Amino acid sequence: MIWSRVRTTATAIGAVSFLFLAGCTSAADDVAGGTSSAPVDLEGSTAFNDAELGELAGAIETALKGKDVSGVRVAMVINSPSAYWSEGRTGMENAAKKLGVQANFQAPAGGDLNTQLSILDTLRADKVDGYTVSAVDPAAVRGPVGAAQNEGIGVVAIDSPLSGTPDPTVYLGTPNTEAGRQAGEAMKKLLGGSGKVAILTGSLTAANATQRIAGFTKALEGSGIEIVDTLNDDADPSKALSNAQTALQANPDLTGMYTVWSYDGPAAGQAVKAAGKSGKVKVVADDAEPKTVEFVRDGTIQAMVLQRPYQQGYLGVYVLTAMKVLGRDATAALLEPYLEDQDGATTLSSGIGLVTAKNLPTYLDDLKKLGVTS
Repeated sequence: MIWSRVRTTATAIGAVSFLFLAGCTSAADDVAGGTSSAPVDLEGSTAFNDAELGELAGAIETALKGKDVSGVRVAMVINSPSAYWSEGRTGMENAAKKLGVQANFQAPAGGDLNTQLSILDTLRADKVDGYTVSAVDPAAVRGPVGAAQNEGIGVVAIDSPLSGTPDPTVYLGTPNTEAGRQAGEAMKKLLGGSGKVAILTGSLTAANATQRIAGFTKALEGSGIEIVDTLNDDADPSKALSNAQTALQANPDLTGMYTVWSYDGPAAGQAVKAAGKSGKVKVVADDAEPKTVEFVRDGTIQAMVLQRPYQQGYLGVYVLTAMKVLGRDATAALLEPYLEDQDGATTLSSGIGLVTAKNLPTYLDDLKKLGVTS
């Protein structure tokens, strides 16, 4: 199977309407940047890439029409059992119900690499037809993924790209460097181009983390903003809170935090609020855990740069089912018009959203229509 000819996109995903949601609006503008300083306007968007992915899902459904998919068994293997993935699990379940296939959700406790490797080995031994995987460590999972591919099991990377596998692996997820760049641009606007920022992350090896940090750092080049700390919590939410507190204590003049993994946002919000610095320390958070949403509502967090885990769950089931029933070459032909070259990976983009206090109701309403609660 060859995933070779791709489209290249240079910047942000353009505003498009949802295909899965009839009659939804797609964007909102402007939000106050903090509770104790002059308002700063950020342009929000909740379009993601749903229109194109909905079109692709329709094409796959058409190709599968009349074929028996009842025996297809697929799985979704995530990197850490955080609240972030509830949206993705709902997408997986909705797609499995729609197609009539079996889908299993797997989460390694505590984001433990050895547990994830064991899950992948078990899936291969059980001879599932395919799985999506968000790798705890991309280098470490290449062996199990390669063994699965050599036995005819389909694999799609989600959340974080996966390179170096025997059969090139399509990445279904957010263009991470671009997401980091958008976070950096938001931070520049919030801080007026100058200040001191700390980064909180759950990994310094996972591709999604390193790419987002690189994009964020690149966006700040040439500004007066200095990154004074990059603190790794190794997928431990309690350590993330400690890191946020440390960043504030070690840098009394800190003016911003960028949080990379989903639970890092609540950690930053909790630490900033407890320190009495809501609105003074601007927070731009990746992902929309329920507590992050609360902090956006009350002004502690100014913006969320969002992936679309629902699509990673939903389209993941569709693509894996197509690979099993239609064959890999036929599936590659269906995907080809929608593929992009992002961060050196053949990417089926789930898009990027920027959610602020003003467009938060629109975003939550869209999720509700998909069956997701936040």
